[in-house]
Amino acid sequence: MFILSKLLQHSERKIKMIITRESYECCTLISFIIILLAFPISAHNKEIPNCNYEDTVDLTNVQKFENDSYYYESAILIPPERIGYYDFEELHNGRRVPVKPHLRGCVCDKYRCLKFCCHPTKELIADETRQCGEYLQKEIEYDPHLSVILKNGSRSNLHALNDFFIVQGVPCEYAYAVVPEEDDLDGWDLFENGTLYRHYDKAYIRKRDYCIHPYQLETGEWVLNPMNCPVENVASLSSQINNIAMAISVPFIILTILVYAFLPELRNLHGKCLISYLTSLAIGYSLLCTVTLTHAIFPPISCSLLGYSAYFFLMAVFFWLSIISYDLWQNFRFTGSKRLTQRKRFLMYSLYAWGGPLILTVCVIIAQASNLENSLKPGIGDEYCWLKTDDWSAMIYFFGINLVIIIVNVFMFVFTMTKIIQIQKELQRALDKEEKTRHLRTHRNNVALFLRLFIIMGISWLLDIISYLVGHNSDNSGNFIFYISDFMNAIQGVLIFILFVLKPKVWKLLKGRISTLRGRESNELSRRVTLQTQISKTKLNVLLPRN
Repeated sequence: MFILSKLLQHSERKIKMIITRESYECCTLISFIIILLAFPISAHNKEIPNCNYEDTVDLTNVQKFENDSYYYESAILIPPERIGYYDFEELHNGRRVPVKPHLRGCVCDKYRCLKFCCHPTKELIADETRQCGEYLQKEIEYDPHLSVILKNGSRSNLHALNDFFIVQGVPCEYAYAVVPEEDDLDGWDLFENGTLYRHYDKAYIRKRDYCIHPYQLETGEWVLNPMNCPVENVASLSSQINNIAMAISVPFIILTILVYAFLPELRNLHGKCLISYLTSLAIGYSLLCTVTLTHAIFPPISCSLLGYSAYFFLMAVFFWLSIISYDLWQNFRFTGSKRLTQRKRFLMYSLYAWGGPLILTVCVIIAQASNLENSLKPGIGDEYCWLKTDDWSAMIYFFGINLVIIIVNVFMFVFTMTKIIQIQKELQRALDKEEKTRHLRTHRNNVALFLRLFIIMGISWLLDIISYLVGHNSDNSGNFIFYISDFMNAIQGVLIFILFVLKPKVWKLLKGRISTLRGRESNELSRRVTLQTQISKTKLNVLLPRN
């Protein structure tokens, strides 16, 4: 028994020793794995200090030495302290997108680098994917020499592939080519440090925000030109305030439309024209707010569609404004008995007010797609989703046409006011006191209505055009009146709601209409209750036994 006890104790100690040794080996193995995993992270920085992302190159598949240095392009030895791990790609304006973690080395802060969009034998797909296409069937042949401004200010023709280290990457979605061979305004200069100078807006663009790519001209020749990112339209403070005012105006315009559509007394010819005007204004303002208040970069097709739609509806605003002025003028001018019915007149008005802007929109689309000089093109869809306002394009296609319409409206206003004054004098001579007072009140209301329309819809638009002509974006404090007119124009929906809806007459009509509808609902409910009672009595009489 004693011997058996000793054997058991010895076996127990043996097992403990084995378990302890295996546990130790297991812990040692786990520690070794952790050290191996942690070593690369501790050997290199997360990001390279004092080195911009645009100055780094991808070290994937690059030869590595035992001392953790890398031999880039068989020309540059990158030491470990200039190597870091990156899990993002930095794009245009510093926007970062997550990518698979990889090593990068700092090179371009000390050496010449040129950023190509894709491999020279690949085609760039300039859409939201930022991808390069498949290898081209035929090798591209182009002059690889670029005129470069050196650090000492002199120019030198450098070989793009031999005198620079090539970096690849597309900085943004929907990049577009700057082609001075086809447009004089697209001139650019390249500096030795990789900075690009763009002539038309005098902008200095860093390596991160553009890329070089072979571009095929209309002649079939290939040239090296930069691909730029869409320019963000940074609005001034006054423009931002006006855009917000337009956004606030839209709900009030919609409320005015609903009120006029709800009241039968206001759905006359004049009311229908006003509803059409306000509908065009609401849609036009909404489209402009979509373009100006959002920071989204729209695809080219969507951008053009937004711009052309906004153009159509804003032109319809001016055409309907001319219809309203013309209709009021006709009411006071025409005294004959042969007049078209209101329905036929509204159809003719609609044909003019919708057909005219449609024809002009088609003309603008044709002009934009034509071979006209850039200064004569509308510019919709080029860099912005609206007309160019930095040259005379907006005057040719928008402000000039509307200026003619407003001038005609001014003449009709003067003629109408003259006719109203003449009618008032005739009424004073021809009618008795009571009837004269009633007619004068009616004409005074018409004068007040026409005056409100002229001030809100005419004068504000006219001042807006004048502010464009005098260039109110300058710092001249004397143009303060134009900022006020722009704001009034933007807040037009609120003013129209106040002057056309918040009136005692309209509120009285609204109360009467609501009371009528409630009365109808009450009568309908009573009729249904009565009918249900009669049906119940009939069923009861059928079920009861007859004596």
